Amino acid sequence: MPAAAPAPAPRVLVATAVPVERDAVAQAFPGPADELPLPGATLLRLGRRDLIAAGVGPALAAASTAT
Repeated sequence: MPAAAPAPAPRVLVATAVPVERDAVAQAFPGPADELPLPGATLLRLGRRDLIAAGVGPALAAASTAT
């Protein structure tokens, strides 16, 4: 029986309230960030880490991370 393929590396989503906070968190990780425009937000991708400014409040954060 052939060996199973290795599982893909997990991704980590970091949701902050505002873009300035997201950008400050991004500085903690090495390398340049790729910007991916999403409806209503810009996602920063740093390797396996995705950072998004999701807004203030649980409903807005939940809606922003669901896209």
